[in-house]
Amino acid sequence: MTQKQTIVALLNERGREGIKNYEFPQHFILNYKARLDELREDGYNIKTIRVKDNVWKYVLENTRPVKQSWQAKRKLEQTKEMEERGQGRLI
Repeated sequence: MTQKQTIVALLNERGREGIKNYEFPQHFILNYKARLDELREDGYNIKTIRVKDNVWKYVLENTRPVKQSWQAKRKLEQTKEMEERGQGRLI
């Protein structure tokens, strides 16, 4: 299971309780902010809520991606263009 799949599964499991920022390393997800950004690019609506000083929780607002973001669409278009030019997948 990838880190993104793990995060989505945890968010679905926790529901409104969400996942706190200090819980990610317990699941071997160290760069969780990047993974959350990627999930948001994939169309997941993940809400960030400040609990106290340095504690944040993340709650999934929708269980499936709503739509592909413009960043994800652009990345896909760039990848296709590069493959057409014979450069392979560099992204």
